Amino acid sequence: MDLILIAIPFFFLLIFIEWVYGLLRGNNTYRLNDSINSISMGSLSRLQSLVILGFSGSIYEIVVARYQLAQLADDALWVWISCFILYDFAYYWKHRFGHEVALFWGSHVAHHQSEDYNLSTALRQTSVDFYGFAFYLPFFFLGFPAEILFTVVSLNLIYQFWVHTEHVPKLGPIEWLFVTPSNHRVHHARNKIYVDRNYGGVFILWDRIFGSFQEEIAEEPAVFGLRKPLNSWNPIWANVHVYWRLTLDFVSMPGIANKLKLLFKPPGWRAESQQSHCKLGIEPVDLTARFDPAISPFSLVYTCVQFLFTVVLSLAVLLGAASLSYSLVSLAVIYLFFSFCVAGAWLEGKEFALTLEIVRLVFLVPCLLLLGLNSIVTALLVVNAAIALPLLLIIGSKRIQVLAINQ
Repeated sequence: MDLILIAIPFFFLLIFIEWVYGLLRGNNTYRLNDSINSISMGSLSRLQSLVILGFSGSIYEIVVARYQLAQLADDALWVWISCFILYDFAYYWKHRFGHEVALFWGSHVAHHQSEDYNLSTALRQTSVDFYGFAFYLPFFFLGFPAEILFTVVSLNLIYQFWVHTEHVPKLGPIEWLFVTPSNHRVHHARNKIYVDRNYGGVFILWDRIFGSFQEEIAEEPAVFGLRKPLNSWNPIWANVHVYWRLTLDFVSMPGIANKLKLLFKPPGWRAESQQSHCKLGIEPVDLTARFDPAISPFSLVYTCVQFLFTVVLSLAVLLGAASLSYSLVSLAVIYLFFSFCVAGAWLEGKEFALTLEIVRLVFLVPCLLLLGLNSIVTALLVVNAAIALPLLLIIGSKRIQVLAINQ
């Protein structure tokens, strides 16, 4: 059972509660641009699964048909408990490889790009996880039913949502066994002492056993983000930038052996005298700097309105995908991907943001024609266009400054 889709409305409710709580306490941990980018990444991660079909499922079917030891009972409590614990153990190694192997870091890096730390950061997920399915294979081999495994996967991910907050202090003895906000803040920090620590999903015990645990130190406040910052609100670039730089390193790397080492060594590894595009190098890391380009109030308000419609439309597509053809779902996903990229361009104050927005609205026409009139998705698109077009006319007639203030 995929519980994530059911949990999404509660995620948004808790994000709103945390934001209000931070404001009331005078410790707001949200920035609008960063939160929009994180939610965009989370939406794209769910949407891409609608159009990426079948490969992992086919592998699972082969394992079950040919190599499964025996099917375990799906109503036995010990099966559920053992699956939950064993999956968290597998998740620990998947997560650790995602940090310590360059090829896999390119997939996982998206989750660490936010320079804020709040519940919206938990939604920031990759759209290019090509290796995670391999960690499910042992469970099918051992005979765990698919419905148990994927319910456990959902529960594991849901648990991880609440630990993405700065508002919960250390929790005493709980810190020894479970992943908590304190020890997960360490995981997201870019302070040198905290980098590549605390990989656990539910149980921090694995980190203590395998030597990757680091306690949060009061004298060393966590500073969040990457040591080589992304400095972009483009969700597509956020998913591929490490692979692009890894490709540059791969092409320039001398020797086949070194090229292969590059892929499976830690991020930033290079042969002797070889420069790397994936590592900062010797220059010091500015832990205080955050990517926060200034844009006009109008641009910010317009982006927020359009972004809210895009998120609601994403939820409608996720919930209604079963009633739409694959081609229509693919069209909707492409439109939504483009919409989130346009939002990123607005937030960066790009000169071409207005042009992209016009293209996006023009793209609505074929979407409406293909979807027909009896669809909630169609209704959302119509309302979206009805709000956007007058605003764009205002921009054109009054020549409102919609680009970055500093450009």
